[in-house]
Amino acid sequence: MRLLSFKAVVLAVIVAIVFILFQYTQQENKSMPTPQNVTLHFGQQGVEDFNTYTGGNVDVQPAGMSFFDLFWTPPNLGTVNIAHEEHTLTLENVFSVLGSQKSSGVSGIDMDSGLNKAEFVEPKEAYSAYKELLTQINQKGWQQYYAPYAPRVSKQNNLRSIKRSNEVTDPNYILSYEEWSDLFNSNPDQRLDYNLYLDGIIMNITLKKTKANEFGQEQYLLRYSFNTAGYIGVNLIEGGSKLEGAALKKAYEDTIKLALNDRSKQELNLQEQGYTIDKNYESPDFWEYMK
Repeated sequence: MRLLSFKAVVLAVIVAIVFILFQYTQQENKSMPTPQNVTLHFGQQGVEDFNTYTGGNVDVQPAGMSFFDLFWTPPNLGTVNIAHEEHTLTLENVFSVLGSQKSSGVSGIDMDSGLNKAEFVEPKEAYSAYKELLTQINQKGWQQYYAPYAPRVSKQNNLRSIKRSNEVTDPNYILSYEEWSDLFNSNPDQRLDYNLYLDGIIMNITLKKTKANEFGQEQYLLRYSFNTAGYIGVNLIEGGSKLEGAALKKAYEDTIKLALNDRSKQELNLQEQGYTIDKNYESPDFWEYMK
């Protein structure tokens, strides 16, 4: 009986030590500082990237989606390079990144950042950062994207669309300082919403003025959302994640037909309101990324 008690005590001590070591390792992983400059890919390469920067710390969810987190604390904000195929987009002043992983690897990357490094800046400094960001996006080849169900409001209606629904329809057009100031000073809820596409990746950007201080300085925040075309294509379909092969293809084709029909109705309504429609635009076919 004494021998059994002694063994039980030894076992309990070993279990306690293992538990403490595990907790220590987990804490070390969580507190591991994120490098100031990181490069993130999609797919399995993206999983390797996040594992490198997080020490393998991942939030596994029962629904089959897992998440990676990266954080930076002001004033030492992050620089994130979003890479796919031969393209790389460098985004600065990043507070946080959330990577979404499915069986095929990283399918989504969401980021929050400041437009400027400093919390508050002079109005013209904020505008200058906006110009630099849009210049880089255009130089990298990102193009206007309309989802199959979204009306294709033409770039001639860009400013009207921004004032009506925050949606930018001409990402190549950089607002003048006067237009920028008028938009954000006349409407406290004003945003600039960009929907862009490049070689299998959809990028959504929201830029919003969040605060102004007593010195007339301003704060603007950015929200980036990147998703693979395969992920978006499957999620256009109700229950798409449960389908594959010919069934998935047929469901995708049927969904696109319904979406384009809905688009036509919206466009007719907008034309009656005086908007022009870019009828030459065709939404990219995502099937090649969904196979």
